[in-house]
Amino acid sequence: MANFKGNHSGSGKPRTSESKLLSSHELFHHSFDCAEMAMSIVNLDGKLHMVNSSLCQLFGYAKEALIGVNVQTLFDMDDVEVDAQYWEQIFLQERQSFQVEKRFIHQDGSVIWGSLSVSLVHDDEATPICLMIQIQDISERKRYERKLEMSKCCYESLVTYNPDMIFMLDELGNLVEANPAVEAISGYSERELKGKSIHFLIVPAYLPQLKELFEQAKLGVTGSSEAQILHKHGHTMMIEINFVPRMDQEHVSGIYLIAKDVTKRNQNEAMIDELHNKNQLILNAVSDGIFGIDEHLGTIFWNQAAERLTGYTYEDMLGKNPYHILTQSSGGEALYRTIREGVYDCDANEIFYKKNGDSFPVEYMTSPIYDDNQIIGVVLTFKNIAERQHTEEMLRRSEKLSVVGQIAAGVAHEIRNPLTSLKGFTQFLQQGAANKKEYYEIMMAELNRIELIITEMLVLAKPQLVRYQHKSLESIIQSVITLLETQAIMSNIQFDVVMEHQLPLIHCEENQLKQSFINLIKNAMEAMPDGGQIDIHLFLADEKAIRVILKDRGIGITEEVLARLGEPFYTTKEKGTGLGIMTSSKIIEDHHGQFVVKSKVGEGTVVSVTLPIT
Repeated sequence: MANFKGNHSGSGKPRTSESKLLSSHELFHHSFDCAEMAMSIVNLDGKLHMVNSSLCQLFGYAKEALIGVNVQTLFDMDDVEVDAQYWEQIFLQERQSFQVEKRFIHQDGSVIWGSLSVSLVHDDEATPICLMIQIQDISERKRYERKLEMSKCCYESLVTYNPDMIFMLDELGNLVEANPAVEAISGYSERELKGKSIHFLIVPAYLPQLKELFEQAKLGVTGSSEAQILHKHGHTMMIEINFVPRMDQEHVSGIYLIAKDVTKRNQNEAMIDELHNKNQLILNAVSDGIFGIDEHLGTIFWNQAAERLTGYTYEDMLGKNPYHILTQSSGGEALYRTIREGVYDCDANEIFYKKNGDSFPVEYMTSPIYDDNQIIGVVLTFKNIAERQHTEEMLRRSEKLSVVGQIAAGVAHEIRNPLTSLKGFTQFLQQGAANKKEYYEIMMAELNRIELIITEMLVLAKPQLVRYQHKSLESIIQSVITLLETQAIMSNIQFDVVMEHQLPLIHCEENQLKQSFINLIKNAMEAMPDGGQIDIHLFLADEKAIRVILKDRGIGITEEVLARLGEPFYTTKEKGTGLGIMTSSKIIEDHHGQFVVKSKVGEGTVVSVTLPIT
């Protein structure tokens, strides 16, 4: 701002006398002080000579505090350059007054927007004697203008940078304005479209519906629809159009047409529908039952095989826990473990109940459903294994008969020995031999031995109802050794048996486990045609399992044969069926056990069977 100067008048009269002349007018003083406009008289040196009450109230000062203060004290220093030129022209008398909007500083430091009017006051001889300053508070107007400007900027930004096409139409449907997205999407510039009806953009089949929506918008009602438009280059595009009335004091002054290109979205939706249909066809084509459960254990899908196997429809299971309904229980550890931990689990010994109450055995597997690394549900796949169980049972029976035939010679020899003793003692008794009591005891012992062997043979050969019970693995192994001991002696084979006693019980089907261990021990015996020793070791593997180790010192198994071990009908024996190892392995698997075979040619084979503790 230009410097204020304390010049004297051209007549040489001192300024003080002129101020006294002004001050003498009481009317002026009264009018000046009572004016609503903030006013002050400023000496030509820039100091406040008089201030009215409105100015003191505006800036928060007492009159005494302002008199003699340089007027620049009230200015915001950031706005000094705004009116510096005007002040310079005032002092050079090139300008008699000026008006400018600028910022002022309140006593508390806050900013006040004001309209500053400055006028040069002359005496009767046209000599400048002082300045009359008036300040009108325009802070409220400035705040409103600022909000209006911000609103305008937001509107312009929203329209300019909006990815959707925005048309501003008049009441006839002609284009008034268009944002840049219109050209980016349709190919037409605003200049090409301005003043024209947008009807030529619309595929004719969609015009009636859009015209109806346009008329509703003129009545103040918003509406939306999908339609096709013609691109400038000739191809069609599917868009979603929204008609929004532009309100001006409760009257519609125009229509906003906001259009989004949904061609790709519709293509994606069609693709998703197609994938869904294909997935549904695949699910329905699978012979296994498949259903999905969300994190709240409610059914989310149910394929046709599940409906065919159980009799329940998707509607029957919707929102319900299908596992509880099918098993008629509140179990399902595999299911809950999959939901909690995301593990894949399976169960080969479950019973499902149909809608009509019939039951059937199933084997099922659970798999987690992930979304952004979060488990949101489980897929359960199950199959009816009744026919498979029947086939496996037939194979087991066939293998049993084969085993019975193979050990028949040993059993016959085992029975012949006590029969020879019985025959001899009977002859002694007929001849009147003494010590009859001792003979009777020996004869009863031999008869008990025959009964035990025959019982084991009958249990092994006779079809049994599969019934899992808590049994001692020691007793099972001991029964198997009793059956095979005579045959081992005849083959010059010794059993070295080491068992830990009082081992925990296992949950098993006793007859099946006997059959499995007979197969494994017989294989070990056949691997040593010249005789030898078989180690049988039974011990506690850990707190959850018992382990049986069978070790022979036979010819061993090559890697090629070992890789195919357990395949049905694959055997290296001249009269073998190839079902022994397969059946034994399946029995152990059904008992949730582990079956491992390790072998080295020329050194022998080690078979490890691990079974879970009850």
